[in-house]
Amino acid sequence: MNRLGIAGAVWLVAAGFAITATLIFRTDPVQWIVTMAIGVVAAAVGLWLVARPSALLVSASNVVAVVWIVLYAVLTVQQSDELAAWTTDVILIVIGAAAGLAAYRAAARAKLAGTFS
Repeated sequence: MNRLGIAGAVWLVAAGFAITATLIFRTDPVQWIVTMAIGVVAAAVGLWLVARPSALLVSASNVVAVVWIVLYAVLTVQQSDELAAWTTDVILIVIGAAAGLAAYRAAARAKLAGTFS
């Protein structure tokens, strides 16, 4: 699997973890809708990175990573008094940031090698 495929797999792991945490732990309706939506978007980006990577998709991955980090940072602050929720949100920030960074670095490396447009 190429590096963009690996980044896609990391997005799939992040999405799976986020959706699972949402289904099991989230009770606030707004948090539930927003975290489920970003999980579905992350899963779609992950699948597309595995199946058909492109420069446009890497840009979409970057946008999703920024939205992901901001969303889970806000949730971390909102739930700072709940240790389990806070810890889960921080772990999700790290996984989403790793996925976005992996896609960005893979695309940068491919552009340097001239194998990606």
